[in-house]
Amino acid sequence: MPKASKKLLDALNEDLAYELAALTQYMWHHVMGQGLEFPAISSMFKDISIEEMKHAEALAERIDLLGGVPTSQPKAIKRGGTLKKMLQEDLEGENTAIALYKQHIALAEKEKDVVTRRLLESILGDEEGHANDLEAVLAK
Repeated sequence: MPKASKKLLDALNEDLAYELAALTQYMWHHVMGQGLEFPAISSMFKDISIEEMKHAEALAERIDLLGGVPTSQPKAIKRGGTLKKMLQEDLEGENTAIALYKQHIALAEKEKDVVTRRLLESILGDEEGHANDLEAVLAK
């Protein structure tokens, strides 16, 4: 069974905490959003929430496999406000995640943990897609 350093496990738990916050935040935005443009954006919020849940599951499974204990504590969840504010907060969260995943990919590479690195690279690609979608909606 593979083992990871405390530093890598802490990094993965940080990622997990952000994913737990993101899936909740997106779902709340899906439920609470209002306004003329909201119906077109509502399904995007829901779809991203489900994708973030899959990220959280994959991270938790990897942490467990590596001998760690997956966190159940999400980072701060932002909810409510105008649709534009929700989109901006979600974009801010994606940009934070992108920066963290890049750092944690480098850490996994340094520790020669190819499987963790590939997992994080896959999630990073999704997060960059989310950021791109949010930027496109905000530009309209």
